[in-house]
Amino acid sequence: MSVETDDRDSAYHPDADVDIAGTEDAGPAEQGAEQRVTWAELFFDLVWVFALTQIATSLGTAGGPMELLRTLVLLVPLWWGWTSATLVGNSAGEALDRPSGRFLLFALGACGLAMTVAVPHAYGGHGLLFPLCYVAMRLLLWAGMRRLPLFGDLRVEPFGINLLVVCPVFLAGGLLPEPARTLAWAGAAVLEVAVPVLLGHRLDRMRFETSHLPERFGLVIIMALGETVMSVGTKVSGSPLGAAQLASLAVSFVVILGLWWSYFHFGAAAVRHSLRTDPVQARIVRDVFNYGHFIYVTAIICVAVGLKKLCVDPFEPPHGLPGLLLAPGAALYLFGFCYSRWRMFGAAGVSRFSAALLCLALVPLAPRLPLFVTGVLVALVLVGLNAFEYWIVSTGRRVLFVHLPRLPRSARKSAGDPATDR
Repeated sequence: MSVETDDRDSAYHPDADVDIAGTEDAGPAEQGAEQRVTWAELFFDLVWVFALTQIATSLGTAGGPMELLRTLVLLVPLWWGWTSATLVGNSAGEALDRPSGRFLLFALGACGLAMTVAVPHAYGGHGLLFPLCYVAMRLLLWAGMRRLPLFGDLRVEPFGINLLVVCPVFLAGGLLPEPARTLAWAGAAVLEVAVPVLLGHRLDRMRFETSHLPERFGLVIIMALGETVMSVGTKVSGSPLGAAQLASLAVSFVVILGLWWSYFHFGAAAVRHSLRTDPVQARIVRDVFNYGHFIYVTAIICVAVGLKKLCVDPFEPPHGLPGLLLAPGAALYLFGFCYSRWRMFGAAGVSRFSAALLCLALVPLAPRLPLFVTGVLVALVLVGLNAFEYWIVSTGRRVLFVHLPRLPRSARKSAGDPATDR
């Protein structure tokens, strides 16, 4: 690992304010008009807003690390259902807005809604409803995918593996008592996450429309942030409005705004640029969109739970694990950017890496600090980070990078990695 500076074209750096409009060097997937998100997809997303709320609510009542992990296990199939539907929609193009495409989305949304309703009691009385609806969703996705050129002539592809291998494990887990159910579902979740990696270079020839995916995944960040706003606002509005509550609301809003700015002012354009220019688009979709955005969403949910607890007892130390999630959630969010930039360009920005370490340093201190103080410190880190990055970009100063172990040269070439230009 080394630290270097680089002041080349800012389009290479997610720390920079990238003007994607000036990088229209589109690949084969960029022929024709840009694909935009449809109204049906936005309706479909409403179900996943509810899903994020249910996951956040369950995390807010977690009594320990095991309950927290059990809840995050449920997030995995919900996330992979959303991302799979997004990939099908990307491949379908204009056909997604026809009646058949809309009804496919509505059917997938119905399955997701039933899964979401089952979340609070998935490890109890709704143990079979959750996996049954997930299997139904996977069947619909596989059937929809078969009519599209998503995987070309591949005989072994992720949708089929998930349906034939992962789904039976989820179903079997629904029939088992605890703790066997937790173990089975955790194993199924690990398998589901690992499938794209296990397939390796088989997926390298996949091509994607490069306007639709960044917009869709940007929307899921908005959904997660919207759930955070709703959680905080609901908690504050349900109690007498005094100075403490208003101060907590102000700090929470600054934290949420800092999360938004970090993604949309600096990160989103770099992701789109990487998808446009990387010769292996499937790697960007897997590593940055699927995995990287899963990190972002998980982190935002943790921040939401922490801010909600902050608004309940702002001047008390946290009581229980949920009240401790604010600082680690912010750290995870910023480390997510370091991971994504490493997978895109081979290096992480020193500014975000340092800010993530600062948030991580708050974790051992948080149990002894009032929640309000932790919230203020996290807000200061986010505001300071975004202000520093804006100053660096606007004044044309050099950007520091932490160069991590290199990607294979073929994967970095043409992807905008400064290392390939040396």
